[in-house]
Amino acid sequence: MKGLIPVDVLLSSFDCIEGGVIILNPEGGIVYLNDWVQKNSVKAKEDYQGLLLTEAFCGDVSSQLVDAVDGAVSSSLSRVLSHKMHKKILPFYRDKVISEEHALNVSALVSPLQGNTGILIRIVDYTSLVKREKQNRVNEALLMIERDYFNKASDLAITLDQFIADLVKELSDNVYFMSVRFSLLKKNVFSHFSDYSDSQILKKSEQMILHHTGTNDELLEALKGLGAQGGKSLGVMDFSIENMKGIVELVKESDHILDISFEKTADKIKGLLLSLIEWKISYEKLNYMAIHDELTGLYNRSYLGKKFTALSKEVEKEVNGEGSLILFFIDLNKFKNINDQFGHRFGDKVLIKVAQKIKACLAPDDIAFRIGGDEFLIMKKGRQPEEYQQSLKLKIARPFLCGPRPISISASIGAAVFPQDGRTLDELIHLADEKMYTEK
Repeated sequence: MKGLIPVDVLLSSFDCIEGGVIILNPEGGIVYLNDWVQKNSVKAKEDYQGLLLTEAFCGDVSSQLVDAVDGAVSSSLSRVLSHKMHKKILPFYRDKVISEEHALNVSALVSPLQGNTGILIRIVDYTSLVKREKQNRVNEALLMIERDYFNKASDLAITLDQFIADLVKELSDNVYFMSVRFSLLKKNVFSHFSDYSDSQILKKSEQMILHHTGTNDELLEALKGLGAQGGKSLGVMDFSIENMKGIVELVKESDHILDISFEKTADKIKGLLLSLIEWKISYEKLNYMAIHDELTGLYNRSYLGKKFTALSKEVEKEVNGEGSLILFFIDLNKFKNINDQFGHRFGDKVLIKVAQKIKACLAPDDIAFRIGGDEFLIMKKGRQPEEYQQSLKLKIARPFLCGPRPISISASIGAAVFPQDGRTLDELIHLADEKMYTEK
């Protein structure tokens, strides 16, 4: 064979390409198959010497390749079959597993050797290239989702549950070979955000999280073992809000995963879910802090103007202009004495208890605010403020326990009605404040 093929051709054929080499004699019979061909082809006979391609290989041999070899036998063209990606040029399969998903993506180059001494077939394996391209497409889809949902996280009209449900669906739709199953623990209750809430792995994981008695590391190790099943990947996420934990189960839904890295994509999805949900939680926390009083949990003064504008517009749109919005200004009597006698920390506890009483008096559409140290305000749609005002005073004045100490504190309340008593928030608060001081 060395007399037929120049050494430089052999070197360029064997050492400088990734894939297969087949050498034929001038009549088209096989002289040599390299290791790559031996490993990945399905051959009819191990003794291939002198056989034609169609005789040596089991399965389809591309008619294009047969025509190209025939052309090389009868002509001196330097390149008969140029690079062409094709899964069925020859029956090449990864590790000889015969299935469409295992078929290799290859191209073939058929060249007559110098002086009509033989024919060289180079097989270039593009499978790894195709795999990288598929991974790149998935990565691009994940980057688009990341960008879109970072923007959506700041939309306060979208609840956390809506955000997660949409995100999980988007991931499942764009990563076509994988289903995303997600559940979230909030206040010791799990919510599911996929169509696979009957997943046994998720159920077992949830039970382990709810009932585990060991350390967090031991729990995570046990969950890791639970998720270590073929075609599945489990992830557990701790979020910044106390007692909030997420579980994601990623499941192969297609054998096309053979052409792409499952674990790499699974890790990307876990990281993406964690960062985007955490981002959404951060926005909700910031929004809550911006409009709520930190001590009592009622709305704060900065939210008062915005809410008054919205509710006053609703009232003005009501039929015949008969709607009204009542503002109740509440001031605790002799609260300073409590602070002076028991300290400000105890006084804060009293304010929290009073806020709870006020919340208990609210109808579904009522809104309560803490607007100063011991000053509160309620916005209420409707009429006849006197009856509600008296009821509110009686409920606040009922004694209660603050720690081990019984406390009783009364309140003075003044009311003003929009639009009868004024059309601006300042006018109404000023009038309600005056009425409250008159009552004191």
